[in-house]
Amino acid sequence: MAGKGPLIATGGYFAMLALFGGGLAGWTPGYMLVCVTIAAATIALAWRDGFRALDETPPLAKAAVIGIAVLPLLQLIPLPPGWWQALPGQAVRHQMLTLAGLGNSWQPLSVEPVGTAISAVLTIGFAVLIAMLMRLSDRDFRSVLLLAFGLVLLGILIGMVQVVTDGQFPNPHNIAMGPTLQGLYANKNHMAAILAVTILLAGFIIVPRFFVSHRRPWVSIGYIAFVLVCIISTNSRAGLALGGVAALIVLHDQTRKIDWRYKLAGLGVVALLAGLILSTAAFELVSGRFEDVDSDLRWRIATWSWPLAERYWISGSGAGSFATLFAANEQLAWVKPTFVNHAHNEYLQLVIEFGMAGIAVLVVFAASLVRPLVLWWRSPRTARDHALMTFGFATILLFALHSTVDYPLRRPAGWAYLALAMVAVYRGYRTGNGGAAQVYQAETA
Repeated sequence: MAGKGPLIATGGYFAMLALFGGGLAGWTPGYMLVCVTIAAATIALAWRDGFRALDETPPLAKAAVIGIAVLPLLQLIPLPPGWWQALPGQAVRHQMLTLAGLGNSWQPLSVEPVGTAISAVLTIGFAVLIAMLMRLSDRDFRSVLLLAFGLVLLGILIGMVQVVTDGQFPNPHNIAMGPTLQGLYANKNHMAAILAVTILLAGFIIVPRFFVSHRRPWVSIGYIAFVLVCIISTNSRAGLALGGVAALIVLHDQTRKIDWRYKLAGLGVVALLAGLILSTAAFELVSGRFEDVDSDLRWRIATWSWPLAERYWISGSGAGSFATLFAANEQLAWVKPTFVNHAHNEYLQLVIEFGMAGIAVLVVFAASLVRPLVLWWRSPRTARDHALMTFGFATILLFALHSTVDYPLRRPAGWAYLALAMVAVYRGYRTGNGGAAQVYQAETA
């Protein structure tokens, strides 16, 4: 049992993030539990090896992960009056503090310290998860991948009940969304994105582990069809597009060596399934939303948020401050019954909240993937961790695409799966960089 300690700790930590981190970030009971879990994991990991596991990632990856964890903390450091007053966008804040007699007090860079403090805890939790996953053995890491897959299946079962009960039960976040499959997420788009990720997880990790080679394509096609139906039940346009991308990646990989006659048969099956899906009332609802994409509020929110980016792009306004800033700058003509909590464009919101420092961290993270990508491209498909790295890169691609129209990484239940993808890439790079690529042998062989 002692040898399973790291697996139990990491699996439990991941499960807590996935089960209780899908709602709006704030001091809710769920997030309090998540924050306590992050604190416990951080202390335990620091006590054990001082985060030395990050040394096994590529140098730029270590810098990016540390940057993600540290940046919100730096935004909370009190600055002398002259310093913070000279920063862009601080004039109104200075006036308000002056009315309270605090105009010449030391203040942090962040205009929303409470939101930044919550963000700091969560970003530290992300770095801790990366380190814990890097410490695992290969077998234990694949066990965590299996756990992640199982948690999504649990979410699907919960979502099915939500569809039947018109969204009334279970409703963990007290948000009435009607008969949509949301699982444990407050945002249906986030649930749909994670469903798309499981297409990759199943195609490259789960199915090869439990099925012999000649059955894998058919099992993958069956799971893809099942997940696409589930995504349609979420009523998410972005999720359906991401599911299509994930399906194409998996099918392209698994049908390379199949005889063309079987490929035609497979295409026939896919066409039949597609016809059945297209004829459902649920798909008609989603397709109607595609036709209404030009009037989608998220495009206008991005346009309305652009002046904030122009104002704060140098120093940033502080992690978690967007909702407060937008409300303070919202024009009367923009007011809607709904509350604008994010820019619905992660890159735009990154510029607003983190400024040039956030852009730098993003560039370093992207650069950390270059050498692993070259190694993956040059290695044969039979290399030991080629499938693992393919899952990692494809999942990162899905999150990158989704971040252009939403905020999938603003919730622990979302970034936990990005952490899996990043570690899959970094572990594959560590193995391949340490010696010649080994021929992959399925564990069930």
